[in-house]
Amino acid sequence: MGAWGSGIFANDTAADIRGEYREHLEDQVPDEEATRRVIESFAYLLRQDNAAELWVALAAAQFQVGRLDDDVKAAALDAIDQGSGLEEWTEAGPDDLAERVAALQELRDQLTGPQPAREKLRRP
Repeated sequence: MGAWGSGIFANDTAADIRGEYREHLEDQVPDEEATRRVIESFAYLLRQDNAAELWVALAAAQFQVGRLDDDVKAAALDAIDQGSGLEEWTEAGPDDLAERVAALQELRDQLTGPQPAREKLRRP
């Protein structure tokens, strides 16, 4: 993983998940189909025991555009609550770990709060 910060999308894979999800929506792919395609495209994360990376990034991407899927939300909250995906951050040191935990807690608060209005995306 190429990470440049502790934010939810501050690594290559999470940024790619958000980018692909948004591209599907820009192409007018229905929400459920866009979600399915992203999960299929990044299924290798599920097989490599990196499911948290997929669920957290996808939930955050969906939340940003007001389209948070209940199943994706539940998987992301479970990953956050279990502390999944923090191994690399533990190795990076206590300051980096604390920043990542804070970013995840902020996302958790967003996911459990009111969802923003549904955003209609168009190709730039």
